[in-house]
Parts: sequence; C-alpha cells; structure tokens
Amino acid sequence: MQKNHTLASPELAEVQLTYRSKQNPMTQPQIRDPQSAAEYFREIWDESSIELAEEFMLLLLNPTKRVLGWARIAKGSGVACIVDPAQVFKIALLANANSIIVGHNHPSGNLRLSSADKALTMKLVEAGKNLDINLDDHLILTRWDYTSFSQQGLL
Repeated sequence: MQKNHTLASPELAEVQLTYRSKQNPMTQPQIRDPQSAAEYFREIWDESSIELAEEFMLLLLNPTKRVLGWARIAKGSGVACIVDPAQVFKIALLANANSIIVGHNHPSGNLRLSSADKALTMKLVEAGKNLDINLDDHLILTRWDYTSFSQQGLL
C-alpha cells in the first residue's frame, strides 16, 4: 500500500532564513563617498596580504548608507579573483541590504580598471537592478591608494 504524504509531513524539508543584527546599525559608520568606503575597506583588509593575492570584499548598507556588515566573497591569485555575482547578492539579500559597495585589491599596485573589472561591475549593476539592490560603488585598492568606479563616472 502506498503512503499518502501531506504538505505537513515531517519528511519534507522546510527552509528558514533568519537575519539578526548583532549591532545597532545607527551606531555603525555611514558610507557616503568613495573615501569613506576606502577607509572602511582598509579597516577590514589584511594589510599583510594586500600585495599578495586578489581578494573581493562586500559592504552591505541600509537605506541611510550605514554599514550592516561586510563579507569576503573570494580570494584568488596574484593576478585574478573569480567572483560569483550570485554569492554577492545571496549575502546582500540575507542581510536585507538596500545597497552594496564592492571592492577588490590589485596586488601589482596598478589602479587601472581592467576589462574584466568593468564587465563584472556591469554584471553586478544589472543583477542588482533586478533585485532592487543598488551597487553604489566598486573600489580597487592597492597598498597605497584606491580608485572608484563612481568617481570615474562609470556608475
């Protein structure tokens, strides 16, 4: 005899997602320009590895541009880092972020925006539009300096 399963069956896997901030967002830094974003990235970046391997970081912002949190999305080699946009927005959605700022380092010290940097940024902009999560900026950092897609008029 075949068993009849109902929707309330304990055999079905229910997925629950929760988010609970450990800190009051109103006490967190407010990121209103590329300089303040660069300063925040420098606080969380491991300075001893900024010239060794590319890393891609994410800042999560609330509607008043206060930091909800940050995440390291990927770590690569000395010349490249593979970034999955789905991973970026999965974290942004789980944190209930209204906007994001991304950043990665160039271990070479070169601040030039590569075609891969531009393509990834445009992919993130488009994905964000579909999810109503704005990409406020993309920064490239070196040990000594930074550049910003928004400052260069590319966002």
